[in-house]
Amino acid sequence: MKLRIEVVAIDSLMVRLFDRIDEANMPWMLAASQRLSAAFGEHLVDLVPSYTTLMVQFDLPPGEARALITQALEGLQPDTGSAGRRHEIPVWYHASVGPELPVLAARSGLSEAEVIRLHSEREYPVFALGFAPGFGFMGLVDERLASPRLSTPRKRVAAG
Repeated sequence: MKLRIEVVAIDSLMVRLFDRIDEANMPWMLAASQRLSAAFGEHLVDLVPSYTTLMVQFDLPPGEARALITQALEGLQPDTGSAGRRHEIPVWYHASVGPELPVLAARSGLSEAEVIRLHSEREYPVFALGFAPGFGFMGLVDERLASPRLSTPRKRVAAG
């Protein structure tokens, strides 16, 4: 872990704990979130976690907030007791609703059934929430399924 504090706005600082996305970061991110919430108390406006960072919005002078962050995270150890809650999400794999399925299968050299098996056989931790309520930024997929973003957005997404 390599702690860096970066300015986001007059009332917000970004606490960067890691440079790489890794599921092993999660216990550290949880511990840092808990410590910052407790340290800022009523002066915390918002705390926004991500894969490697925590954005802290506060109602304190920026210098005071920076010092509070440094003090709160001194000697930080990973949180090993927060397993979180398991949410089971029903999934329907079909090219009519997931047009990338046949493309991903062809690119990876796997059958569509193998892609589905690899994607659905493990649990994914949620690193952060965003875009819309409940939209989870999930953990990393098997390397054989990792795929770059589309070079141009799809024109139409099937309803539902």
